Amino acid sequence: MNYITHALGGVAAGFAVISAVGVHEPVQESIIMTGAVLGSLFPDIDHPKSWITNKVPLAGTIISRLFKHRGFLHTPLFILITWAFISFFTPIWIQEAAELYRIVLFFNGFIPGMLSHLILDTLNVQGVMWLYPISRKRFNLLSIRTGGFGEAVVCAVLSIMLFGQYKGF
Repeated sequence: MNYITHALGGVAAGFAVISAVGVHEPVQESIIMTGAVLGSLFPDIDHPKSWITNKVPLAGTIISRLFKHRGFLHTPLFILITWAFISFFTPIWIQEAAELYRIVLFFNGFIPGMLSHLILDTLNVQGVMWLYPISRKRFNLLSIRTGGFGEAVVCAVLSIMLFGQYKGF
């Protein structure tokens, strides 16, 4: 999937988190949504030509050389490790309560955004290693090719669903 499709998946994840958490303050909603969209794009930092790598070229170049695309950074294990790392270190690094709250809101969106990336990549031909490290078998539900007609359909369906969610929000 391309970055637009993943970003739409991130918006969907953001709406889900906002609804689940019960946040109704626009700034807090924006923080969660920003986290969700960036989280939905983050796993592709392992690809040298991805949108996220272009935005943070030094980190993207290093990470894309260290990790194979759709490898470890595209696994639930990586999401779990990211969540554990953030949960453990954020309270240590951030002492001010208001700032800590904003960071927690951001990562409440970021982690589900990452999960939305994996879900959408499961629709792709290459699939995702959902059981890594137990198994390196890749699971895919459909055989959608990045940039193809199938992805355009997914993008259109997501857009229609999100427009309905936004109007009902």
